[in-house]
Amino acid sequence: MKLFKQFTFEAAHSLPDFPQMHGHSYYVEVWVWGTALNGYVMHEDKINAECLKVKALLDHKYLNAVIELPTSENIARFIWEKLKHLRLFEIRVERPTVGLGVVYNGELW
Repeated sequence: MKLFKQFTFEAAHSLPDFPQMHGHSYYVEVWVWGTALNGYVMHEDKINAECLKVKALLDHKYLNAVIELPTSENIARFIWEKLKHLRLFEIRVERPTVGLGVVYNGELW
């Protein structure tokens, strides 16, 4: 069974091919998997607390100060690394204003 938690954050970044600092709204889904022991794949309080820690690292930040090359792909990988102690299935990061998203499942690319 899979369980997911959604959260959003607002942040700015600049990229080599677009060096002017600009901001985006990001939509994130954190997917975990497991057996629903005692009715839960993972207790809601646990996944909420872990996602809030990650959100605090990213929300209203200049992402270049947090992630070396803050593309959507690297943001997903960053979130994966911060939450890999959970039974992660995948991380989804979307920038809804441009209709672009990425799905990362821990595999190297």
